Amino acid sequence: MSELDVLRRLGDQIVPPPFEALGETARRRARRARVATSAAVAVVVAVSATAVLLGRDADRRVEPAPAPITRPLTYADGSTIHYGDQAVDADGPVVELDVTDDGVGFRTGDGQIWFTDGSAIDRLGALGETGPGYRDPWPLTSHPGWMLSANAGSSLVWFEFPAPGRPEVVVYDTGSGTEVAREVVQVGQGHTAVPALVSDRFVYWFQDPSSDELPEDQTQVRYDPATGEQSGITEGDLLEDLDSEAAMRSIRLKGDGRADATDKFHYSDGMGQQMGLDLRQGVAGVNGVAPVGAGDMVARDVGGRPFVFDPPRDYTDKSGVAWLVQWLDDQTVVVLNPLRRSTDLIACRLDTGTCQVATSAPPGIVVPEYGKSQFLG
Repeated sequence: MSELDVLRRLGDQIVPPPFEALGETARRRARRARVATSAAVAVVVAVSATAVLLGRDADRRVEPAPAPITRPLTYADGSTIHYGDQAVDADGPVVELDVTDDGVGFRTGDGQIWFTDGSAIDRLGALGETGPGYRDPWPLTSHPGWMLSANAGSSLVWFEFPAPGRPEVVVYDTGSGTEVAREVVQVGQGHTAVPALVSDRFVYWFQDPSSDELPEDQTQVRYDPATGEQSGITEGDLLEDLDSEAAMRSIRLKGDGRADATDKFHYSDGMGQQMGLDLRQGVAGVNGVAPVGAGDMVARDVGGRPFVFDPPRDYTDKSGVAWLVQWLDDQTVVVLNPLRRSTDLIACRLDTGTCQVATSAPPGIVVPEYGKSQFLG
């Protein structure tokens, strides 16, 4: 039999699968692709962080190539969540939200906790009744919130109260849709705890926080989801943790009052950092858009460059109290500027040192890491 006849016979034996099977295969591939993309992003961030750590004590600076945008600009207006170009309607007004690599975790006014990937909405839990002592427990200058997420990755963390005064900490993987850990927060009768920070390894909260003291002056607890261990730590312990886990999406700060020595840099995720929009060399030591704080604060990116940007063009009449609220990728941060009649979200790029208004939204929107925006002019 000739080779041509063999090929013809094989062709007659090939039967295409039914349409339903093709559809199911496509759906499985889409789900796998989403998980693979999240994993790839995590690998990129991990490799980038390693490169920075290796270059920290070297004479030359190691700077990975800019990563593509991995998180869309996100905010909520009433019950509508704007997640990039997508608009998702929540089951009630959104009062808090946090972004992961997979979507948006949010809390509605009735205390329900949800997650959306931009299409479907899944209920994850409920805050519950916090109980006595929780009327205003948040440290001075901090922004109230019961949810946490990091600047990269799939971890979403929140507190639940199965009974008043008895909080539990929940760690959830938004990539796999699974609960990673749940532990009773070890507070005694009459004591309180509120979430503070999440890193790659740990969750932190404030123990018996006071609204009269700054976050760095509070009693802090570190929780390890891998072991379930909860231990009290000092501010120095926290800064040491953040330094050892420093990722690309970090800021190096000096002279902001947190480090023990004013001449020593420490790492911060930058979230909630107050930003000046029209700084002048004679006042703050830099020109343009940059972090502001106590003392002679200096801010740099992880590569050692000044963390400062040119303001958006023709933006001199819109200066006010602004805040850093989101990282879109390794090179792009979002600054919240609440105005009297609107709210500007300004995207600033580290590689170009420039900013532009990404969107102008109504007043009172809810943004990541900050909550409800409020004009403070």
